[in-house]
Amino acid sequence: MHRAVVAILLLAPGCVAPSPLLTPAESALAIAAALRTGQLEQAIAAAARARLRHPDDGTVAAWSSVVADCLWQDQRAADELAAAARAEQRAGAPTAAMRGRLGELLFLHGRWGEATAPLQTAAVAGGDSAVRYAALAKLAAALPYRRQQVGPLATEQPLLAGELPEFVCSIGGAQRVFAIDSGTSMTTLSASLANEVRVAAVTPAGVVVDGTGREVAVSLGLLPAFAIGDVGLGTIPIAIVSDAALALRDAFSGPERPPAGVLGLDLLALFRLTIDPGRRTVVFEVSRGVADADSVQCVRADGRCLLPVTVDDTRLWFALDTGASHSSLTVAGLRALPLGEARATPAFRRVHAAGGGSVSVREVRELLLRVATTRFGGVALPVIDRPAGATFPLHGVLGNDLLRRCRLTLDRGRLSLEVPA
Repeated sequence: MHRAVVAILLLAPGCVAPSPLLTPAESALAIAAALRTGQLEQAIAAAARARLRHPDDGTVAAWSSVVADCLWQDQRAADELAAAARAEQRAGAPTAAMRGRLGELLFLHGRWGEATAPLQTAAVAGGDSAVRYAALAKLAAALPYRRQQVGPLATEQPLLAGELPEFVCSIGGAQRVFAIDSGTSMTTLSASLANEVRVAAVTPAGVVVDGTGREVAVSLGLLPAFAIGDVGLGTIPIAIVSDAALALRDAFSGPERPPAGVLGLDLLALFRLTIDPGRRTVVFEVSRGVADADSVQCVRADGRCLLPVTVDDTRLWFALDTGASHSSLTVAGLRALPLGEARATPAFRRVHAAGGGSVSVREVRELLLRVATTRFGGVALPVIDRPAGATFPLHGVLGNDLLRRCRLTLDRGRLSLEVPA
């Protein structure tokens, strides 16, 4: 067939022209741009095409790993990053940064034996993350080869009264209250609680940026004989921050009585989690999936669990934050709405800080929020500026003012919210 005829057929209605053949660098840029703008489906498709066309390219494999991690696909994310490290090594390029990323990913997924060598290599190479990699390597060497849990397949625990979903966990023979905090990437203790329960191998690990944009000094350590209900997790790695830093993780939407310990995404992702305000219980059980029709796919990025929320017919990405007492919009979220800045009106919000008090903020009222089949009408959201994610956009926070109206189920990245009839 003549080339001109082929071109006409490809451009005719109902025909789809093939996507252009992008170089590895162009493919990486396309994946990064799709993620940065919250276009999850485009990022998934771009990563799949790029891996087929450039199976030996390390940069493409690294971005494919990022997409897999966003989708809570732990094994695939690690495999892709390992492939990227091997490609760099074949090319003779420095591999310390890639090995550090691989080691940290394996560590967070509980594959501590595999994480030790790449973390040590990255720590010796130096750089901005060397202190963190050295701390992780020290803990990985002291932990079992892989995370293990013992006990029943499910445990149901009563929730305590309060703003946050809190319940009692075990540390050895001691009972301590922990909050369920899906807005925190790693299980965290205040310095005073860490000292009280004798956390071992405490090692400075640099600084992290909290939800308000402040830099907070963090240490890592080992918490022995930890159990969630009847399910024993043995010794687990935890982060330690000052009491003040944990109390003021979010000055605008934090609780009146901040917790001394929080369960982060590193442990929550191990289970099918169900928080039931009606029964006043939390259930941890083996993953068994959530029906697609009744749930949404969350994204795990930048230490957050992000879910798609339709706000007045605009899809935005909100952090699922069971540790926040109030929901809110970010400045980016406000600007993404129709009419944007013009929709915000002055309001006052209490600040959780020494001395209390309130501060003037902007607020958007009478919003309709939809998460899968669940609707929240007449919602007022304050506009609170927060640090933007490096990988994925942050348009708002879905906190306990709305979450406590629902039965929440989170299972390997799929979220279901059920409002009682």
